[in-house]
Amino acid sequence: MKFRVSDGARFFLLGQRKTIFVEASQQIFEVDDLTAYLTCVLAVPASQRQLEVDLVARGAGRAEARRSVREYLHYWCRHGLLEIAFDAEEGEPLHTHVLDLQGAAASIAYHDKGLLDLLLPIFGHLASPGLKPSVSYGVARFGSQACISRNRSPGRIVRVEEVAPVLKALLTEDVLASLGPDVALHAALLVRNAKGLLICGAPGAGKSTLTLALLEAGFACGGDDITLMRPDGLLQGVPFAPALKRGSWRLLENMRASVEAAPVHRRLDNRHVRYLASIPFASDDPVKLGTIVLLRRRKGRAAIAAVEPARVLSELFRGAFTPARGLGLPQFDALLSAVRGVSAIELSYTRLDEAVEMLSSHHEGA
Repeated sequence: MKFRVSDGARFFLLGQRKTIFVEASQQIFEVDDLTAYLTCVLAVPASQRQLEVDLVARGAGRAEARRSVREYLHYWCRHGLLEIAFDAEEGEPLHTHVLDLQGAAASIAYHDKGLLDLLLPIFGHLASPGLKPSVSYGVARFGSQACISRNRSPGRIVRVEEVAPVLKALLTEDVLASLGPDVALHAALLVRNAKGLLICGAPGAGKSTLTLALLEAGFACGGDDITLMRPDGLLQGVPFAPALKRGSWRLLENMRASVEAAPVHRRLDNRHVRYLASIPFASDDPVKLGTIVLLRRRKGRAAIAAVEPARVLSELFRGAFTPARGLGLPQFDALLSAVRGVSAIELSYTRLDEAVEMLSSHHEGA
C-alpha cells in the first residue's frame, strides 16, 4: 500500500515554525523536522518501505527508520492527514460487496481473511448487488493492525478491535452526506403494523438495548441510531447492526447467547461494544410515524406520561442533521407536522420487560 498527503491538508512555514493544517479534523499542528520532511516526501505516493529507505539514506539506522515511519503513519492517519491506496502488495480482494445505506451506496473490498470474518457479520446484511457505489473502501492488514482506505479521502490505521466502529462511523458520514432533502434524526426506529415507533434519548440512554428488547414483542428494527425523515413526514431507518455497550450485555436475557457469542469491539472513545445483526430488520418501505418516545431511566416501576409537543419538537430539533448543517423551512415544516400529528410520551423505567410491555400496548392503540 502507498500513502500520500491528503488534498485536504497543507504544510506551511509560519515564521520559523513548521506547521500542518488538516481540514478533516480542523486542527493546526506544529511539527518537528522529521514530520515535516516525511510530509513533504508524501506529496507523491510512497510505501512504508520507500520511506524507510529514504530515512536510512539520510543517516538513520534501519530500526530507527522503521520505528519512525510506523509512528508517523499511525499518528497522522488517525488525524486525517494521509490518503491510503492499496496496490499489488495487498493482492486482489477476497470479497467485495456494495452496501445500501438509504440513499448512499458504499463498496467494501476485503483483503484479509481475518478482517472479512470479523466485519461480514456486521455489515453483510446491508449488501445489495447491482448498486453503483458512490464511495469505495478497502480493508487490509497493516502489520498487527488494520488499514482502511477510502477513495479520495483520508484513510485510517487502527487496532483490529477498532476497525468495525471506525468503518461504521465513516459509513455514517456517507449517509449524512447523501441526505438530499431528508432530515437525519438521532433516534431509533421500530416498526410494527406499518407504523413507526421513534425512540429518542441522549447517547447512553438505552436506545439500542430497548430496541433489541422490543423485537421480542413483534417489532422489526429500522435502525438503532439514525432515522431519516422524508419531506412527506414518512420515516426510514438506517439499519446498521445495533451496538450494545458493555453495561447492557447482560440485560437481554432472551438474547444472551447471541450477545456473548459476538466479538467485542472498541470505539475510539474507548467504549467496548458488541454488534448484533442477526435480528429482524424492517423492510425498506417508508412508514408513517405512530409514537415518539423520550427515554428516562429511573428507579421504580415503568411509567408513561404525555409530553408537551414543544418539548418533543425541541428534542427532535436538537438531534436533527442536514448536509447544510441546518433545517430549511420545508424540512422544519415536516418535523413540525410529525410532532403535531402523533402521540408523544416519556417512558420512565428500570426493568426492560415492563418498558416493552408498556410501549407495545401504547403503540397498538396509537
